[in-house]
Amino acid sequence: MADRTGSAAGRAETAAERRARLIGVARDVIADEGVAACTFRRLAQAAGCSTRPFTHAFGTRDSLLREVALSTWEGSPIDVDDPVDPAHEPAGWDPIDALDRVGAHWLPTTDERVRAERIYLEIVLYCMNRPDLWREILGFSDGANLHVALILAEGRRRGLIRDDLPLEDLVMAYWSYHAGLGLVAVYEAAYLPRERVGGLWRSGLEALLGPR
Repeated sequence: MADRTGSAAGRAETAAERRARLIGVARDVIADEGVAACTFRRLAQAAGCSTRPFTHAFGTRDSLLREVALSTWEGSPIDVDDPVDPAHEPAGWDPIDALDRVGAHWLPTTDERVRAERIYLEIVLYCMNRPDLWREILGFSDGANLHVALILAEGRRRGLIRDDLPLEDLVMAYWSYHAGLGLVAVYEAAYLPRERVGGLWRSGLEALLGPR
């Protein structure tokens, strides 16, 4: 049986476990109520505790939101600190397949991915009026952009990616298409059911990035 701290009975919750649990509370509040509701007071109410655990663990609301945003990258195929080097991929490597897998991780095709996408989008929109936090969030995006750019560059070198546009334009086109599908699938699900998202993603990539 778990106590209010979320730890197993008879064992104290570690600092890392507490931090992860508090991030989970924040994720749930943002997914269900939006980022505006994610105040320490509301989070304390949701967690059944005082605000102290949140202020002690994160200091500020923006620091917490940064950690929540970063949590949506967990398990992704992108390591922002160690970019992929596709030059070592064997013959027969398909850059469209690689880019498909990268983007598919965040596509809202399951309940959990819909929640993660909504959480990340909420925080990104909030950050537009918070320059310091916006720069940190962009740091995640910079790593993702580099990852995609390296795949595109190697694909172009092998003649498998279009070469009529600057590489940076293709990177932006890739993520813009991804964001568009994600937004519609999350907020206009009646028009884009989740079971269609994967197919549209793949066919769109082939049309957008394939050689001319």
